Amino acid sequence: MSSGEPALEPLKIKRAILWARVELKHVHHYQHHRRQINLRNITLWVFKVRCGNTTHLRGKELSEHLEMVTSLTVNVGQLGWQKFDVTKIVNSWYTSHKHMKERLTLLVDCTGCNTHVHISTFNVQASRVAGSSIDSKNAQDPDRPFLVVRTDPAAIKRVRRRAIECSGALKGQCCKQRFYVSFSQLGWDDWIIAPQGYYANYCRGDCAAGHRTPDTFLNYYTHVIEEYRKMDRLAGMQPCCAPLKFSPMSLIYYGPDSNIIKRDLPKMVVDECGCP
Repeated sequence: MSSGEPALEPLKIKRAILWARVELKHVHHYQHHRRQINLRNITLWVFKVRCGNTTHLRGKELSEHLEMVTSLTVNVGQLGWQKFDVTKIVNSWYTSHKHMKERLTLLVDCTGCNTHVHISTFNVQASRVAGSSIDSKNAQDPDRPFLVVRTDPAAIKRVRRRAIECSGALKGQCCKQRFYVSFSQLGWDDWIIAPQGYYANYCRGDCAAGHRTPDTFLNYYTHVIEEYRKMDRLAGMQPCCAPLKFSPMSLIYYGPDSNIIKRDLPKMVVDECGCP
């Protein structure tokens, strides 16, 4: 929900989806004793836990601290990764002035599961029971639950002085052009979970025209080379409007064996353009 660069306020949350992996503990046992178990549909519940992490409580004591967020009925033949729309509660938490001090704690519970269904959570010991809280332990577990939050694309990073946007640049000036990459148009939406796309941007414009003062060069070397170029000593070489600064992007995608992987990919977004 935060980055090294402050975002324009306010950030508008368009959608928030909680992903959790739900599986049968003993598939072969279930198939062999299906009639005796009489387990066909289960109901999964997501609750917000008020007053921090109080999930060590049980029964009535715990219920007094819970606020129902959403529910989902699933056939046992369609278990695996399940999605819960938690947009309303995440948006409420994020817009609250207290959200930086108080973590959003969610409880995933199951009705009709008995001991046959396993819900993967961060806490290994707690996840042995059907309902357990989402904590920050064992964060490298590929089956850990995660939250995908989509924000308003209009909430972009603040523009730095060097990052001249093409919308406000002089004609032909080297500038940063906003450009949105859609993963569905590339045919990658069958394996990329989030985001649906992103602003990769690119650089365009002319660097050969006009007089440049020393402070506009990236370093002294390029200043010296530019003086030689203007004297036609470098066989037609032309300086290019090129990226000067990049930022990373997070990608969530399906890996081998239906594992879900989250990676931070470097140099995916062009932040600044200039004439080296």
